[in-house]
Amino acid sequence: MARLKVGIVGAGSIADLHAKGYEKDDRAEIVAVCDRDEDKAIQRALDWGARAYFTDFDAMIAAGGLDAVEILTPHYLHANQVLTALQAGLHVSVERPLALTIEEANQVVMAAEKVGKVLQVYEPCLFYKPLLDARNLIDAGEIGKPTAIRVSMTVGQGQTGIWDFQNSEDATLWRFDPKFSGGSPMLYDVGYQTFCISLFLIGNVEKIEVWRSDTPIREGMKIDAPTVAMWKHFQQDCYGTMTLTYAPERKMRTEHHPLEALITVEGTRGQIRIIRSSDPTQLEAPVELRRDNRKVAYGQRNTAFEDSFIRATQNFIGACRGEDEPLLGSAEARQLLLLTLAYLESSRRGRAVSLQHG
Repeated sequence: MARLKVGIVGAGSIADLHAKGYEKDDRAEIVAVCDRDEDKAIQRALDWGARAYFTDFDAMIAAGGLDAVEILTPHYLHANQVLTALQAGLHVSVERPLALTIEEANQVVMAAEKVGKVLQVYEPCLFYKPLLDARNLIDAGEIGKPTAIRVSMTVGQGQTGIWDFQNSEDATLWRFDPKFSGGSPMLYDVGYQTFCISLFLIGNVEKIEVWRSDTPIREGMKIDAPTVAMWKHFQQDCYGTMTLTYAPERKMRTEHHPLEALITVEGTRGQIRIIRSSDPTQLEAPVELRRDNRKVAYGQRNTAFEDSFIRATQNFIGACRGEDEPLLGSAEARQLLLLTLAYLESSRRGRAVSLQHG
């Protein structure tokens, strides 16, 4: 079978992590790069060995020669660009979120079903091996019946200026404009990802309540932290909490986004603790099982953050070739969007939001 020909749309800081999966897989190749910044598009095309570059998305699609696209653009562009690519007969991988409204998401899901192409919403945390190990331990009953999940998210300061919001003048500042981001700056990096983890480990959610504060960064810019969210899982006596902390004085030794997640799942027999960090020097084991006054560590301390991106990309390649199913398809991504919008609505209203099931 011929190699899958892929176009990367959006050449920002996250694009390097997406490209790693193609660089390590002979089943696909990056043949085109699109970014509004021509210099950036040219540089990425040279870095990745792409044969063509574009500054206009529609022009790239019209030029043909692609089997699939990865869409890594600001959130407000996702729905229209996904629809355009699907209607051109291409497979699509899109960064979270699928769309900014449920109406847009429904249109996208229907389009994917109509054309019969793969639509994957890219979520590398689901391919983080320690999280998969934790899921297996929970399924095996190692902690008994889950009763609580706690997710602590910390945004620190990295080594390369990514998410250096106090000093940055680059294109990442779109996330501070609700028209472009679809809400608050960290809504889809923290809120969406938290619910993705919680659904994967425990199951559906029926009620969400959020207490949000805003920390000024500089004139006209605020980050949505500190924030606390609580939720109840559907038809289970299991409750969840999420805390978001903005810690610009905390240094993380990472070239990537300086975000660390500490996930704790409590059960009637024991506890599981999972760390997901872009800092390769973190010392704790990525998974710990605590039970009966004993602590058992799983996984390697240097589990590479990048590996989850490589595995997510390889899942997309396999799905496009008919070898795998996308782990996070359009229907699941629509559910996560609904939960994230409920999170946003609760933070605006200052009260709990209930979700309907069935």
